[in-house]
Amino acid sequence: MFTTMHLTFISRPLLPFLLLLSLGWTVPSYTQAQDHSDEIFRFLRISTSAQMAGMGGDHVGLWNADGSTFFANAAYLSPSDHGTASLSFVNYFADARYSNLHYAYNIEGVGTVAAGVQYASYGDMRRYDEFGGDLGSFNAGDYVTQLSLSRSLYPTVRSGFSIQWLHSSLDQYNASAFAFSGGLMYTHPIKVLAAGVTVQHLGWVYNNYLNSEEKLPLNIALGVSFKPENFPFLMALTLNDLNRWELPVIGEENPRSVDHALRHLQVGGEATIGKHAYLRWGYNPYQHEQTETGRAIDLAGASIGLGIVIQEYRFDISRQSYSRMGGIVQVSFQRIAPSSN
Repeated sequence: MFTTMHLTFISRPLLPFLLLLSLGWTVPSYTQAQDHSDEIFRFLRISTSAQMAGMGGDHVGLWNADGSTFFANAAYLSPSDHGTASLSFVNYFADARYSNLHYAYNIEGVGTVAAGVQYASYGDMRRYDEFGGDLGSFNAGDYVTQLSLSRSLYPTVRSGFSIQWLHSSLDQYNASAFAFSGGLMYTHPIKVLAAGVTVQHLGWVYNNYLNSEEKLPLNIALGVSFKPENFPFLMALTLNDLNRWELPVIGEENPRSVDHALRHLQVGGEATIGKHAYLRWGYNPYQHEQTETGRAIDLAGASIGLGIVIQEYRFDISRQSYSRMGGIVQVSFQRIAPSSN
């Protein structure tokens, strides 16, 4: 485990250097990253909080993001997140479940550290032999442990860096990996304006399923959020998967360039209701194309959410539409302002 002495070596100039190094490592392999059909740990693309899910997905440049969103961008962590903790849960399709939890702690002179765990369970599955004989059931699941550090580079810029250990199991088969993520976050000192950039899940799989060549779900993302004066709500825009151009949809033929461009975009909004409630909405064009029914009115890819603050606790709930497959409900509980630090 890291100690305070070890963490002090991660100085201000080093964190952005690590991020730029990650970008430099990724660019030469851009063409190889076009086809992600052999990715594992794809559950990492699930929204990590109900706040984010209600706004269309994980945004990396959200102005009012809190420490629980550090899974999307470690630079979201700040000294105000000291002592915060969260739990998020998703009841997915076909008995699949996803959950995560985190705890953050600020170390004076070092930065804000957070530890988190993500877990996906795919329920019980039946095993059969080549003759159709029932051989019983087995389980499958993925989980990730993450340690992140964020600190201020300048009054308006924060940087963050994460180390992850990932493990996947399918009956007696297993896969394991190490990954790194880095991010930068800019917040305007006066206006409601923020921007962020991240490189997520850059690493290697050191234990493959059946000696195959699975890859991690690498994602380079760029996001911005803003609220013009007298505008009723905060707007958030994020571009995902900038490390590849083509994002395929099963069954399509000759997609247009504009189709590929829109698939990288997700958009969301958040309006404040009084002092203690938030109403959210979002839209993900790529999710819409993957799950739409073709009807005139189809809410595939759309999402809504609600957040309520009660003293030092916040409850968030969201629903993402997957058209004919139904909707995904996500709930998050968070301790946002401990009574004592």
